Amino acid sequence: MFKNIQQKLLLNHPLLWNSKVIVFATLALFFHIIFFLLGFSKGEIDFTDSNDYYSYGTDSFTTISVSVLITILMFIIWLVYYSRNNAFKSFYPKNKLSLFKEWLLILLFCTLNATYAVSFFYAKDLRARNYYSEEEISKRLETITLSSLFVEGAFEESNFTIEEINGKSVRIERDSFKYVNRNYSLKSLLNKQMRSFNYFTGLKDSLIELKAKRWLVENKKDSVQWLFGEFFKLSKEHNLTSNITPEKWTELIYDYPEFTKYITVGRAHTENDPIYNYYDGVDNNYDYAVETVDSPENAAIDTLSKTIKIVNGQEFVYSKYYVPYNALAKSYGKISNAYENPDVDFDFILSFIYLSIGLSLAVFSFKVTSGKNWLIAFVSLGVVGIITGIFSVIIGGSVTFPIICMLVFLSLLLHFVIILKIKESKGISGITLNQILWIMPGFIPLLYFLVFEIIKETSGYNDYVYIYNSKAKQFPQVEWMEQHFHDAITLNILFVFIFLLIISIQIKKWKGIAEA
Repeated sequence: MFKNIQQKLLLNHPLLWNSKVIVFATLALFFHIIFFLLGFSKGEIDFTDSNDYYSYGTDSFTTISVSVLITILMFIIWLVYYSRNNAFKSFYPKNKLSLFKEWLLILLFCTLNATYAVSFFYAKDLRARNYYSEEEISKRLETITLSSLFVEGAFEESNFTIEEINGKSVRIERDSFKYVNRNYSLKSLLNKQMRSFNYFTGLKDSLIELKAKRWLVENKKDSVQWLFGEFFKLSKEHNLTSNITPEKWTELIYDYPEFTKYITVGRAHTENDPIYNYYDGVDNNYDYAVETVDSPENAAIDTLSKTIKIVNGQEFVYSKYYVPYNALAKSYGKISNAYENPDVDFDFILSFIYLSIGLSLAVFSFKVTSGKNWLIAFVSLGVVGIITGIFSVIIGGSVTFPIICMLVFLSLLLHFVIILKIKESKGISGITLNQILWIMPGFIPLLYFLVFEIIKETSGYNDYVYIYNSKAKQFPQVEWMEQHFHDAITLNILFVFIFLLIISIQIKKWKGIAEA
């Protein structure tokens, strides 16, 4: 069957047969499916996990390492088969768009072969997003955020302020702070920090905090108890345990109007999770401080809220009352990240697109010239790059290097055009053609950067930032350039396709010029 397919491709679609893209693209798709399934399985969330530790990306590192290894092996094997036949060098009859189509096939394989990790990370985020709709996850995250005010955590206002007196900064000790035109104790619930998820904007976080604290100021006890009921619905859904009820939780913390006489409710998943080692002063829940303005090692134990247990000769502090806040915050934090800060974002995809374009142009340039020209072009361009870099450092200025690179590209392009016009001999145009194809994808970004730097310099933006250390809104042109950088990089991909379409037709004409 495989031989029959190859035979049909040879007779009816010689370009597909010669490029070997069908076979290797099919194999690449097979690997994509494997990586997608692995990513989907890794995206499963354990809602009972309450450990406060950071993941150091072991799975991510392993996935990227394996995907790179597969990419290299597949690329080498494909090159061996692809380089066996070169219809272009053998003067096999081709239409004027055949080279452009061949580059598109090369780009297709390079893209499929370089993006295995994209399938893994996209599937991982997709699994997390599939747990709940965005509307539902927004409601649940708000419930968890509101609840963070009523569990153990750090305070917002400190026990001192810095004021300017007679031109000197003076530290003023205090035991209260002002909120809504009233003074409250620093120990008040109104001084508690709230958990923030990156799903919400800064404005949304502020509105949620205002909502929770207004409940307290306006004595809306029923709203607080309703919140605890919603929190326990989430806990029950995920089979999480607590040693209190919503009613008990309200009883423990509600002390209108001061909210200073309350029992601290712990965030641990079980009663076996200590808050911190009292002897070492190590806070196991390190993303929050214990319920004191001071550090754990200097804090007096609140015996109404906590108890001390001796384990293996060391003293540990435990919460007397707890709710499974840590587990919910951690698991829903992952879902929040999948929605708001996914691994596969625009920059991630764009980087792989440019990687694929770079690989495809490296192969295409080798295909239309020769190994000798390719190698000389690579070495000479590297030498020019080093010299340009050194010269740019000596001369100074942020625009020196991009200007030189753009002049080199235009000079190479002019040389190639002259060769096409004169039609006497190729000379070193095979070398310059390689370099044109390699530099071309960076021409528009370099031009954009150059214009951007000129605008900043001529508008006085650089001097203003240096003097006042502030990028204010007095420079609309600079802001416009900053905001549309990604647009320029994206449009540059279209420029690459148009350039390749034009130059591939010219390369076919260039092939007919004598070597010397």
